[in-house]
Amino acid sequence: MKKILLVMVLLVLFPLNVFATTFELDDIDMNITFDESVWYVFTPDNILNNPELDELGISYDYMNAAFQNNHAYVNAILFYQDTDDYIEIFVRRSEVDFDDLTLSNISFARELGSALAEEQNASYEIYEGDYVFIQLDYIDQGLYLNEYYTIQNGYAYTLTAQKPYSFDSYDEGVVQDIVDSIFIEGAEALDVENEDNNYFVFIIVGVLALILAGAVVLGIVLVVKSRKKSEV
Repeated sequence: MKKILLVMVLLVLFPLNVFATTFELDDIDMNITFDESVWYVFTPDNILNNPELDELGISYDYMNAAFQNNHAYVNAILFYQDTDDYIEIFVRRSEVDFDDLTLSNISFARELGSALAEEQNASYEIYEGDYVFIQLDYIDQGLYLNEYYTIQNGYAYTLTAQKPYSFDSYDEGVVQDIVDSIFIEGAEALDVENEDNNYFVFIIVGVLALILAGAVVLGIVLVVKSRKKSEV
């Protein structure tokens, strides 16, 4: 498998942007950047006749259905060399009827983060990058999840990273580099806090819990197939 990786060596010897590819997700007004020398990156627009699907033993029909059923727009996989460890990332978007998460609305972000953490039995913190994210860490179906949420332009954007083993500081840095590459078109706006949002946190929690529900299903099946292929 050509991308079972010397990840540590590559990232030490070369800057992240040397092999960087920016994926323009026009359907969700978002760009995200991955180093394709170490990541397998699939989107609904690049899976037709994609040789990397064949390499991983995954059919177009399966992958296309997985994107549609899970409302996902990116599925990226990084395998660590000489181990069964990996990081798998999903990006999804869902419409919500609430104001953006911004620094001026940070009290709402904290309240929502606390509610989501309680719902998922997770730890959380607020991550202030180019956008305000709620970052959650928890375990689901035997996988360790490191997730970032933001609400921009009336949509909840979710980046889910999952591993079969716990995230160490290096893994977290790998995921955070991807989060920091995110650009959401038109998300510079909304500086005004809407205090009424705080009364509807429970509704957003329900919506985001539904966003969470499909991610692990897609990942488990996909990764099992890919690991079996690598062992042949």
